[in-house]
Amino acid sequence: MNLIKYLPNTFTVLNLLSGCLGLLNVYEGNLIHGALFIIIGAVFDFLDGFTARLLKAMSELGKQLDSLADLVTFGILPAFLMYALLEEQGTGHLALVSLLIVVGSAFRLAQFNIDESQNKDFKGLPTPANAFLIAGLIFVEDSGWTVFSLIYDSVTGLVLFTLICSLLLNVPLRFMSFKIREYTLKGNEYNLILILLTLFFLLAYGYRGIFPATLCYLLLSFIQNLIPGKSAPGRLS
Repeated sequence: MNLIKYLPNTFTVLNLLSGCLGLLNVYEGNLIHGALFIIIGAVFDFLDGFTARLLKAMSELGKQLDSLADLVTFGILPAFLMYALLEEQGTGHLALVSLLIVVGSAFRLAQFNIDESQNKDFKGLPTPANAFLIAGLIFVEDSGWTVFSLIYDSVTGLVLFTLICSLLLNVPLRFMSFKIREYTLKGNEYNLILILLTLFFLLAYGYRGIFPATLCYLLLSFIQNLIPGKSAPGRLS
């Protein structure tokens, strides 16, 4: 038995467990640690796809398991983070609007599994990017950056943010992939701009830089939609 072939599924399970541990932290009221488990889960999510391609160990079981893990880490966990933020504002039952993130993520992941047109870029915001956006909001709340206080200090801001995140998952727009398939400048300009901006924000602000970096990802993707025939190479599983 070639145990190395099971390595991708091992990373997938670690991604799933990261989501579960994040949920436990949210339940205990530790939102920062809950958000950090989204980042940890994303690392495992990258490794499962990378090792599956490297070892040529892709399978239908791995594909389905990956989607289930992603739903927990990048769908349910960020939804519970938003629920906690809304509850902090005393919204009562209105906090249940956060569950739209779970529904949107489930449809997004199911659509990805059956849509063969997403081999170069994405149709709708990828669930990891959406989760990064929500985790990033947790981090900037901790930083005290007043520029984003209209979101995390306002019931209206949080509800609108939740609705936007839920809708972006399934909008008929193309979003950049994070993977560079050909190591040339041509065709990868937007990817390189995003990498440089992300490095700047992370080096300057640590994990608090995740939120502005993700906003840059959204902005660059929207710009690409304005350019006919423009798409970014790569695919995120």
